[in-house]
Amino acid sequence: MRKWLILGGALTLVLIAGGVCANRAQTWLAAYVRERAINTLRQDFASDVEFGDLQVSIFPKVMVRGDGLVLRQHDRTGVPPLIRIDKFWLEARPVEFLRAVRHIRKLTLQGMVIVVPPRKEHLAGEVQLLPVRKRRPPFKVHIDEIVADGTELDILLKDPSKPPRIFEISHLTLHDAGLGRAMTYRATLSNPLPAGEIESQGEFGPWQRDDPRQTPLAGTYTLSHADLSSFRGLSGILTSQGEFRGQLEHIEVQGETKTPNFSLGISGHPVPLDTQFHAIVDGSNGNTMLEQVHARLLNSEISAHGGILRMPGQQYRRILLDAASHNAKLEDLLRLAIKTDTPAMTGLMSFQTRIDIPPGSGVMADRLKLSGHFNISSARFSQLNIQEKAAKLSRKGQGETDDQNPGSVASDFAGHFELQNALMTFSNLTFGVPGASVHLEGTYALRGEDVDFRGTLRLQAKLSQTTHGWKSALLKPVDPIFARQGAGTLLPITITGTGSDPKFKLDIRRVF
Repeated sequence: MRKWLILGGALTLVLIAGGVCANRAQTWLAAYVRERAINTLRQDFASDVEFGDLQVSIFPKVMVRGDGLVLRQHDRTGVPPLIRIDKFWLEARPVEFLRAVRHIRKLTLQGMVIVVPPRKEHLAGEVQLLPVRKRRPPFKVHIDEIVADGTELDILLKDPSKPPRIFEISHLTLHDAGLGRAMTYRATLSNPLPAGEIESQGEFGPWQRDDPRQTPLAGTYTLSHADLSSFRGLSGILTSQGEFRGQLEHIEVQGETKTPNFSLGISGHPVPLDTQFHAIVDGSNGNTMLEQVHARLLNSEISAHGGILRMPGQQYRRILLDAASHNAKLEDLLRLAIKTDTPAMTGLMSFQTRIDIPPGSGVMADRLKLSGHFNISSARFSQLNIQEKAAKLSRKGQGETDDQNPGSVASDFAGHFELQNALMTFSNLTFGVPGASVHLEGTYALRGEDVDFRGTLRLQAKLSQTTHGWKSALLKPVDPIFARQGAGTLLPITITGTGSDPKFKLDIRRVF
């Protein structure tokens, strides 16, 4: 019994001593990990490092837990910390953790916010001297997987009065990660406008400690179910996919979009709209430059270039585009702007226009500004009564006075236009058929489709030649009054009413 008591006491002392040693070892290891982690992060991110709590356990596997990790760049004042992490934890096998290159199986980050500051401008000839500190060499770490769901990436702009570009990344997984090396990633993030979800995968890094904006990235993306009704006056569900490459401050994007039910609220007619584009996203100011856009609306093709720009003091961005088409179908474009089910006119159209959508939250049609010119060839009116009037005008303009069916005639249009506050203003608007032409100036209201034009009707024939019999003889004395400016007949006219039911009248006040 005495021997067993002695043996038990010895074992108890050994266990107590072992526990004390293990506790001291664990305390030492926690301090060691904290010191080496701070040293590594300070060097690789050129930042001061702060930890809140840090706990380390070594059995049965290495577990490190901590919170309140903050990295502040050495030479940056007046900006938020470079990285903030609410909580983090990792696990590794003891043998793998003690290798020259520490092998960590999984690192989980919670509540991470990365703030990329604007590039710091240095004066010419200025030499940046960083304090020289004697430090241990940094950890060499290889991490199989980093999970950082709920990450926020903020890119600050040069102008501090402008809000940062914020990307909320709901799911983020990095593989084969390590400081000083590129890593692969998969991410899911929300697109604010138009509201939708982006899935992306590719490569990120290595991290550029002296200028984080130069950190390279490349990959592919898919934007799904983006609701265009986020913009007042638009509707449709957009999908987009493409690839990108560059640095955080300068990303080139090549992609395409599909919107099978695109429509403007002013007409409500859904039409398919597909685009292919090449764009450059400038992280220094948040602007997107559209180098080349090719759009297909129904059966019409349109090319454009321009930019989506943030304006001083404005929450929303301004869209500036130069668009052109050389063989568009008029009926395709009219479906976007006119409420009637059948477009009032068909034909081939070429145009050039500046598209300007100022920042704001109002209805798109009220904010949209256009300025350009157009030509329409071989136009025909869809409504029979208007087409018959055009054909009769052509026959009378050529001096043919019989009452037989005039048949069909093609018309040509051209003019300059300005759109502002949903009101289209035309100048130098010409409409021509064989034997007759019309020159007009006036307005067309997109919402009510009201028309108000003033101009002249020019006929090749004299006034008396537009009729026959006693009416022709009665009009011959006044032929010289209306035969002016090289025309057989020149008549002042007005066109009022609506686009679907225009009223043509002779302006008696301007006859003489």
